[in-house]
Amino acid sequence: MKRTSLTTAVIAGLAGVAGIANMAGAVNLSTDGTGSVLIYPYYTVNSNNVTLLSVVNTTGEGKAVKVRFLEAYNSREVLDFNLYMSPYDVWTAEIDPVGAGAGVTTNDNSCTVPTVKGTTVPFVNYAYAGGNSDTGPSGLSRTKEGYVELIEMGTVNNATSVWKGGGVLNAITHSNGVPASCATVLGGWGYGPGTKFWAAPNQQLDIGAPDGGLFGSGTIVNVGQGTVEGYNADALEGFYAAGSTATHTAPGSINPNLSNGTSKTAYTFNTNGSGNVSLATTSFASAVDAVSAVFMTDNVYNEYVVDPAYGQSTEWVVTFPTKRFYVDFPSLIKKTTTVPAFKPFDVIFGSGYGVGYAGTSCSPVSVTVYDREEGTPTSQPGFSPPPPGGAGPALCWEANVITFNQSGGTSTVLGSGLVSNINLPTGFKAGWANLSFDDGTTNQHVLTATGGNAFRGLPATGFSVEQTINAGVTAGVLANYTALYNHKYNRLCANGGNACS
Repeated sequence: MKRTSLTTAVIAGLAGVAGIANMAGAVNLSTDGTGSVLIYPYYTVNSNNVTLLSVVNTTGEGKAVKVRFLEAYNSREVLDFNLYMSPYDVWTAEIDPVGAGAGVTTNDNSCTVPTVKGTTVPFVNYAYAGGNSDTGPSGLSRTKEGYVELIEMGTVNNATSVWKGGGVLNAITHSNGVPASCATVLGGWGYGPGTKFWAAPNQQLDIGAPDGGLFGSGTIVNVGQGTVEGYNADALEGFYAAGSTATHTAPGSINPNLSNGTSKTAYTFNTNGSGNVSLATTSFASAVDAVSAVFMTDNVYNEYVVDPAYGQSTEWVVTFPTKRFYVDFPSLIKKTTTVPAFKPFDVIFGSGYGVGYAGTSCSPVSVTVYDREEGTPTSQPGFSPPPPGGAGPALCWEANVITFNQSGGTSTVLGSGLVSNINLPTGFKAGWANLSFDDGTTNQHVLTATGGNAFRGLPATGFSVEQTINAGVTAGVLANYTALYNHKYNRLCANGGNACS
């Protein structure tokens, strides 16, 4: 089934029917598309692509939002800043190539701290270079692909008078499309003149509890090719439990991140192949495990087309948005000096695939391909090039790109350098594939809860991009086309010999 979750109203209804108490405040993957956390699974500026971002505040409240850009190898941060959204506001930005790397550009009027509008702010390599090296590449080229997370820190109010026009909400609210006083907001953090009213211990001044209502989208554009692929950001509801307070932090703070939710309970739908849908309410020892649970899948499904007669290419993005908390020392949910990563992942970043390979943290997977007539080869294809260690197909980074029938180290459509290629059997020009994270025989990829519920697989998200470069048309006519399709998933959750509940 498609991995999904329940809206608050439906959860409340099911809770009443099922007699389940205390259903409020569990993290879930919003089926309505709005929430307090947004995850944009992929950005790229490779191969003449740029990536556009938007976030919409559907509420009549001001919002304080942490905007964070993460590179694809190991989710080390390459830039963050605070965004202050007016009621019913939209903020847009573009990720562009900058020198050897990438950066963000916006002409949007919404207040940010530091100021982003009117310039291109380059991404930086501070988090993975020099003394912060993680064994991966240290250059700025590493910033050219990755993913984005936006986390609401709180609602903005007018509890105090921090400027002549009132509180912070008045300062960020637009009049004729322009905030009344971004200078006041900048001064609150010491970026310019004015009162530094958010100096510790007053970070929550004029900031109330976060309550969601954000949605967003990403769009990958190649102007020269005339192609565009758009997707909706994944939205998390219930990241903050009922009664939580604001988590407003200074620009540059690594908090809040996906491990800072105040709910340690997750809501998920489960079928386990039975066809009967059940609601699982699962409690964990840590908040990031609850976030991982709503992304857990043992199988990822999607289609492919690779017919050379029409110049067709297919690439899958597979992103693990919580992986760093299990494999990267600075982010680990538990501190350790041992090599194995915390389940459901396999090895600490930099330890390779059981051997000393730098710049990877590989998890074994398997792939099964079909054509459109149910045909499937007796010997299933692996990945090329083989992953470090040569022990079979594996995905080794936080944001991965899987290609079909491509050669070389860079993908054709997205320009990714973090590529695993599937060489399809002869005659397989179109069909579908099943990417499996669960071998069914070990407890290798398992996320276990405090009450015994166990999810098999890995926490993943992403999409497929199909491109057609059709040369068989009138000379001078641009006939290039792209389409983007969200992945489909299966969830496998059990509690001993019983279904999760």
